[in-house]
Order: sequence, then structure tokens, then C-alpha cells
Amino acid sequence: MFRVQPVSEIVSQVGEGPLWHSQTSSVFWVDIPGKVIHSAELRTGKSSSIKTPMMVGAVALAQDNTLIAATQSGFAKISLDGKNLSKIEEFLASDMRMNDGKVDPAGRFWAGSLALDFERNRGSLYVLEKDSTRSTAIENLTLSNGMGWSPDERYFYFIDSIPGTIFRYNFDSSSGTISNKTVLVEFDSKRGIPDGLCITSDGLILIALWDGGRLELYEPSGKKLEEFVLPVNRPTSCCFAGDDFSTLIVTTASEDIDGTLEPLAGRILALSDTGLSGLPTYRYG
Repeated sequence: MFRVQPVSEIVSQVGEGPLWHSQTSSVFWVDIPGKVIHSAELRTGKSSSIKTPMMVGAVALAQDNTLIAATQSGFAKISLDGKNLSKIEEFLASDMRMNDGKVDPAGRFWAGSLALDFERNRGSLYVLEKDSTRSTAIENLTLSNGMGWSPDERYFYFIDSIPGTIFRYNFDSSSGTISNKTVLVEFDSKRGIPDGLCITSDGLILIALWDGGRLELYEPSGKKLEEFVLPVNRPTSCCFAGDDFSTLIVTTASEDIDGTLEPLAGRILALSDTGLSGLPTYRYG
């Protein structure tokens, strides 16, 4: 049986995008409506926070040990101490924002957008190249969300939370292009909405289900293997952390949740003894 414990005392409205920083043995994550980037040491829970002037949907580590951020208006670069913020590009309309994002095996930053009112088909998935140029990988999305790559770099997995589908694409790491779109899993919204995901070291796909209170584990074929029931109703995303990448980190949301009924809502959780492990974090650049 796996064990769950909170990493820090911080309560996020909508905690998202957990990211392992091995040099400091810390987890970074964002609170999107709170306009904050948090970090906490995994062993001690000692935390720090960076207030940002705009909503940030996701952050990623860069080769120069800064953060690349998917923001309310586009892409930005932020120092780890939060003292320096420089905009890379602003391109989104004022009624849009960026959401989840990750770095691919070749060092590109992928991040998707959505309309603030969740208007259908207005979102896109963008790719920030290492030279800071931007391209569009997917259009006509509604709620661009979790993504990840198979360990052999052959496949790209991607979630559009509305309509609640995870897709699999063929991935060309050298060019950064995707092809051969396949529906991998379609979720019944009554059982939860697929949000963030992470990939295990042996290529399994772990998906956080918003309003589903659990993580679900899938084979690359789309076959469900297992589920991990959590003490919160709104897990948002996941990543692997620790020296051997065997600690499973889960971000959660407290928004519209009664904290007396769910005291761990909004906390960042560490799951141990899951029998799963991950791979080192890719860096931008």
C-alpha cells in the first residue's frame, strides 16, 4: 500500500505543474489564480514563493538554471530567486492564458493555451524552440493540458481536458514534429476530468483526474492498469522526484473545496511505495 504525506504547509488555490529540481532537492509548482510560483525542499518542507505580475500556467528548468514560464500572455524567463523576470514573447489575446507545459527530450518547451471562459477550439499547443522562436503544434483545442514523451522518444502524449481525451502522436525528436494522431483514452467526465500527466521510467502513463480523486495508470496501448485513490478530490498533475525518482509528487487544488472535509486540498503531496519511478527532468535550451 502506498503512503501519502504533504510536502509543505502551503495551500494553493489551483496547484499545478510540479517540477523536480535535483540540485536543491526541491519541487517547484505554480498556483495559477494565486499568481505564485512555489518551491519546497522535499525532505524538510522548507518553502519559498515568487509572486508574479501575471498568471503562470507552468514553469520549466532551463540549462542556465533559470525558469522558463508559460504565462498569461506568452512566454517569459524568471530567475530562481524571482528577482529577474524578462518577457520572451507576448502573443496571446487578453481573454486567453497559457496552461500546462513541459520540456521535450531535445530541450524545446511545449505549452498550451486556453480561453478564460473555456470557449471551445480557441486553444493551441505551442513549441518554444531553443532559439526562442515559436511554432504551433496543434490548433483548435479547448483546454490544453498534460503532456509527456515516451522514454524511447517515439511517442508524444497529450490531454485536451475538454472533451476529456488523451491522444498519442508519433514524435520526431530531431525536428520536434508530431504526426499520426490517435485517441488513446476517452474519459467519462462523471468519473473525473483528465488534467496533468507524467511518464514512468518504463513508459507507463500516469494521469491526474480533476474531480476524480485519483491517479490512473495506463499502458501505451491505452489499457488501464491501476489507480491510486487520493485523500483529495482535485489532483491536478504529477511528477517524479527524489534521488532515485521513486517519490511521486502530486499537485492539488483547494478551489471550491470545503477544507474541513478535505484538509489536504491544495497541498502538494508526496506518494511513496507506489512501485513506480520516473526519469530525470528535461531542461530547456
